[in-house]
Amino acid sequence: MPPLARPVLVLVLVLVAVLVPDARAVAADPAVAPAAPTAPADPGQPAPTVIPAASDAAPAQPPPPPTPNAADLALKRVLRSSCSDGLNDVRTHAADPSAPWAPTVVRLCDDILLEKMQSRSVTGGNEGRGRLVLWSSLYGIWLGIATDILFDIDGDRAIILPPLIGMGAGLGLSLAATSNYQVTVGEAWTIITGLDYGSFNGALWAGGLDFSDKGIVGASVATSVAAASIGVLVANTQSPSAGDIEVVRSSLLWGTVGGFLLTFVVAPDVSSESGLKAVAAAMDAGLLAGVGLANSFDLSRNRVLIIDAGAIAGGLAAAGIAWLIAGTDNNVRGLAGAALGGMLGGIAITAYATRDLDAQDAARTSIPSVPAVLARDAAGRWSLGTPGPVPVFDGRGSRLIGATFNAVGGQF
Repeated sequence: MPPLARPVLVLVLVLVAVLVPDARAVAADPAVAPAAPTAPADPGQPAPTVIPAASDAAPAQPPPPPTPNAADLALKRVLRSSCSDGLNDVRTHAADPSAPWAPTVVRLCDDILLEKMQSRSVTGGNEGRGRLVLWSSLYGIWLGIATDILFDIDGDRAIILPPLIGMGAGLGLSLAATSNYQVTVGEAWTIITGLDYGSFNGALWAGGLDFSDKGIVGASVATSVAAASIGVLVANTQSPSAGDIEVVRSSLLWGTVGGFLLTFVVAPDVSSESGLKAVAAAMDAGLLAGVGLANSFDLSRNRVLIIDAGAIAGGLAAAGIAWLIAGTDNNVRGLAGAALGGMLGGIAITAYATRDLDAQDAARTSIPSVPAVLARDAAGRWSLGTPGPVPVFDGRGSRLIGATFNAVGGQF
């Protein structure tokens, strides 16, 4: 072997020894793979569409509500007015295929209106209209007088003009407002009570707060209008009976009188402003008590008026007895205390004595009357009756030949 060939051979063997282990390691490691050839992008392929997440999307707007048609508007009027307004418009849509509910609404509203008419006939029909017209005319006169005071109207002729206008306005407006609407006795007295309570209570509070004369009149007018408006709302929605509103009126009356008498008993030397405040507060307490009693007990107007008579009799009798006992030495506190005690005692005694009055009246009305001067009812009670003609027929019962009047009769 030539001299240079040997070193070259050694160098080749060294290179092989170094490179061969690296190649084996690369081949033995499966995690390392040759890079795949990258294909050029196809210019004809569109870019992938990126769909945003639901949380990133804009909130969907609700669709606008549909525009109500004529049938829907008519139904809305009927529902808001409790079948008193818009019913004729609903009738026109009874055959409308887009309003299949119309016949049912018409039928139910007719039933509701019929029930209202029947209840009104039981509670007095339209008898409250005359009372409301009368009180509205009187209130119109009061508004005319208040106008004279508030606007300093003077003169022999000018001063009479506002009361005349107020009376005519009250009369005309009340007649027009009740021309197509039946007003029961309870509804009429509800509105009248609002006028009365608002007028007196506003004046009492204004006087207690030391208002001027014009301020007292203005407060009285403002509170009466507000209270009457509430009375109209209550009469229209609740239709209270005559007995219920009479309970409220009586409670107002005796609460005010009781507050007046109690003020003299507790503080006979109280100032006029404090006295007026006490009486006004007693009137407010009487109103609340009356509303509570009317909602808790079912009293007839006759019984309430009898209890009122007992209150008057008890108060006057006690005050008169105190006057007779004390003579000229009586004082305001003693008389006021006696009158207050007699009034409360009269109310309690009369209320207890008439506890069965309403039930007895209802029983009498349910039992048919006997046409005789002296009549016996089904319960065995004898009383004076109303004799009526009893027809008399011939022997065959085919021809009327006369009539008789019974002196004594009864149910057995």
